[in-house]
Amino acid sequence: MRIRPVVVLLFSAVTIASVLPAADLTTYRNFRIGMSTGDVAKETGLAVANAKLLSSRPQRVEEMDWRIDWTPPSTGTQADPVRQILFGFYNTSLYEVTVTYDRDQTSGLTDSDMIDALSGIYGTATKPDTPEMTFKSGYNKIVKVVARWEDARDQVSLIQLPYHGGFGLVLSAKDNQILADQAIVDSDRLDRAEAPRNELALQAKQIADAQAIDEKARSLNKPGFRP
Repeated sequence: MRIRPVVVLLFSAVTIASVLPAADLTTYRNFRIGMSTGDVAKETGLAVANAKLLSSRPQRVEEMDWRIDWTPPSTGTQADPVRQILFGFYNTSLYEVTVTYDRDQTSGLTDSDMIDALSGIYGTATKPDTPEMTFKSGYNKIVKVVARWEDARDQVSLIQLPYHGGFGLVLSAKDNQILADQAIVDSDRLDRAEAPRNELALQAKQIADAQAIDEKARSLNKPGFRP
């Protein structure tokens, strides 16, 4: 008979846990995975034309680099700890947000400090299955993953920047991240395969342009030429 209250308590805990909202791993500040290039440009004040094209085929992959305005410490205003955000787009849909925190603003903070701060937003962190990942913003280097928050579709990774650069954060949609990375590889492969043909076409165009210039000069100079 004494077991019954325990069973009821456990059942209640499971029931409460099941109705609690899951942490939203798709949002960072005012940005959400799935936003369009235009919406991100509007939010940051950047122009859509600032997006850098990484692949136009077989799929369109772009990135947009946003450098945050820095507030000097002498102003007495708490500076934004975010120094830079790199947005990745797959077919004009935001699939990756790469955040670089200012080293001075995170100086002295431990891994646990950062995990605690982010856990207030994304829930309980888990030990990453992969201890390393590529950090694209400014470095494009393999970095250590400190902690990770993830579900079946999305993940948030806290990383240590190289060269004692502090911390960074990467939000990504898992499926589109894989598709975008593969699209960049495929685009590079297509460019290399077509390079010889494109080079021949360029040479042919240059020859044709030179002949056209010569022919125009000939039509102007021939009638009036007197030896």
